[in-house]
Amino acid sequence: MNNSPLLVSVTIAPKHERDWEELVEALARLSAGAPGLRVSDLDGIGGAQALLEAASEERLREIVARFQELSPVEAIIGPPRVAYRERLSRRQEIDFTHKRPGQYARVKLVFDTDGAGGEIFENRASEKSIPAEFVDGVERGVVSVVESGVLLGCPVVELKAALVDGAGHGSDSSVLAFEIAARAATREALARSSELLEPIMSVETVAPDDVAEAVIEDLRGRRAEALKSEQGDERTRIAATAPLAELLGYGEALGSLTKGRASYNLRFSHYAPTDDTPFRPAAAARSSAAVRQ
Repeated sequence: MNNSPLLVSVTIAPKHERDWEELVEALARLSAGAPGLRVSDLDGIGGAQALLEAASEERLREIVARFQELSPVEAIIGPPRVAYRERLSRRQEIDFTHKRPGQYARVKLVFDTDGAGGEIFENRASEKSIPAEFVDGVERGVVSVVESGVLLGCPVVELKAALVDGAGHGSDSSVLAFEIAARAATREALARSSELLEPIMSVETVAPDDVAEAVIEDLRGRRAEALKSEQGDERTRIAATAPLAELLGYGEALGSLTKGRASYNLRFSHYAPTDDTPFRPAAAARSSAAVRQ
């Protein structure tokens, strides 16, 4: 579980603003003893709220139940949402100058996809163009944008940023100035060409033969692909891949469809560019109580 990507999220906010600090402290205690959970402070983005991310809908339910059990804070908890990711779709070269009274920094960065993963940032610039003490600021600027992207506040994946050139200007240059310049350059690169990725899951369902076709049709309605079925001893094993956005609440829906006679297993497969808006009611924002019946 610890190495699993964080695929599902919920927002959590105090019912009363005065309880914000207490809610943050409660979540910090909870995350300290909960591997595979990330808590992000979204204070200032649509009001005081936090974002909880976990590897599965079931895990997220457990965490929320634990929070409600241990914390006296009255909280407003949003419906489960898919934790999307953002990716640069083509190579970009950005030459950006940050110039304000008393502040100057120029950075030239090459942004590319890095399918193999690895380090986000690489310094290829000579110390003559950018003194070594300013390079950390450039890296911080890049990483700060990678953590939230430019589309939906989603982390950016598979990005490689190489600092290839730049310039300072006497006393007007500082680590902060270079951080600001790098942040702006990274945002510009992503704004020019980035795409939203959604998690695709492998789903395996075992159901009695008499309801197998209904299960298959339900999966087709969830944008399932590579559907395969194999009949056994009065039971059919159905394998497919489908977007996680369409599988939120799948356990409850499957139980209703088969009167509790089927079982299923979900595993993360890969990320793929989404061809659907992440906010349509029947998909990513679908709450567990609003699944197909």
